[in-house]
Amino acid sequence: MDQSLSASGGKQKQSSGRFLRRAVFAGILFFVVFGMTSAQTVDEIRDDIAARQQKLNQIQNEINGLQQEINRAQKQAASLKNEIALYDLQIRQTETKITASQVEIEQLQAKIEELQKQIQQKQEEIERQKIFLSETLRLINEYDDLSTLEITLANDTFSEFLDQVTYAANLQEKTQELLVEIKELKIELEEKRVELTTELANEEKVKHELELAEASLQDQRGLKAGLLTATRGQERIYQSLLADASQKQEQVEREIFDLEAAIRDRLGDKSAPLITGGLLRWPMSGVLTQSYGRTGFTALGYSFHNGLDIAGPAGTTIYAAGDGIVHATGSGNAAYGNWVVMKHALAKEGKIFRIYTLYAHMRSVRVSTGQTLKAGDIIGFEGNTGNTTRLLYGPERGYHLHFTIFDEEGFGIKAGAYQNLYGPYQIPYGYTYNPLDFLK
Repeated sequence: MDQSLSASGGKQKQSSGRFLRRAVFAGILFFVVFGMTSAQTVDEIRDDIAARQQKLNQIQNEINGLQQEINRAQKQAASLKNEIALYDLQIRQTETKITASQVEIEQLQAKIEELQKQIQQKQEEIERQKIFLSETLRLINEYDDLSTLEITLANDTFSEFLDQVTYAANLQEKTQELLVEIKELKIELEEKRVELTTELANEEKVKHELELAEASLQDQRGLKAGLLTATRGQERIYQSLLADASQKQEQVEREIFDLEAAIRDRLGDKSAPLITGGLLRWPMSGVLTQSYGRTGFTALGYSFHNGLDIAGPAGTTIYAAGDGIVHATGSGNAAYGNWVVMKHALAKEGKIFRIYTLYAHMRSVRVSTGQTLKAGDIIGFEGNTGNTTRLLYGPERGYHLHFTIFDEEGFGIKAGAYQNLYGPYQIPYGYTYNPLDFLK
């Protein structure tokens, strides 16, 4: 009888000892495996991203400096020499923009690679956690199969018995921790996937900007060559061509001015609403080259500028300034060129502001009538289409976004009056507000 109990106790001790050793081994394996990650590779990618960002910042400073030079050149007296200098500056800026887009694409690709590695690591970590959880549950079940008497007899001292009971309790606690950690890892994994989707979309946007900049560069070089051919390098011929172009431009600019003057006469003074903290985001990054109102810019026969002019390198992305619906789009060789009008009903401080926003002179449009947009959605890309910018001559020529805000009351779209000269075009018009009163 004593020998039987002794043999049984020995087996129980061996079984319990094996359980304890397995549990300890599983814990050691868990920490060793989870310590082995490819963090160094991810860190290297992050260093690469930081280096590219530094280079991108330097290039952006160069672009901004060239834009300032372009602005100064446009304020100088119109001459063939200044016109050629302006083309050269714009060509340099576009070339720099192309370099910036290439660096940004490389940076985005590095970010995408980093995110893909992080996603892979999260997936592998989740699987390892599941394996360890499964092993832990198996050990707990094995321990639960032992009776209290068997556990007691398997240990030589009461202290050893308490150690084993404590370790079993720790396993139970670890199981709960693993379940929580797996859940958190799944949430982090989904966040990384969303971030990856965003960066992939950004990459496509910058690639499109690059394509437009490359096309614009060819246009600019061609126009410069055309200018030299048309003028035969003579200031007298240039001034004659400039006078003719300015007269044609003045017709359409006067048409827009008269339409909006009539609306103001009919509606009277509609003071801009006081908006604390702004209501709209800026539609494009760049330099403000002309403000709203009586800016003193009368070269085109009008004394009141109905919006803001924001200049940037050719092909800069244009975004929706606020939530709304695309009310209309248009194109033509006069007036606003390629344009988009959005309709907004925006709430702020208990009030509803019903306005229209106009985005003009775009190179390409990425939206269609009736489309619902959120603030920050891409509308199109900056260009130099339409009046004031489409013609070959004059310092006012150049890439920019013309941004106007209209009141809902009085807004309309009218067929152009000079379609016999310029072909089909339309003019959005209405009661305008200073966009700076609405922008954040």
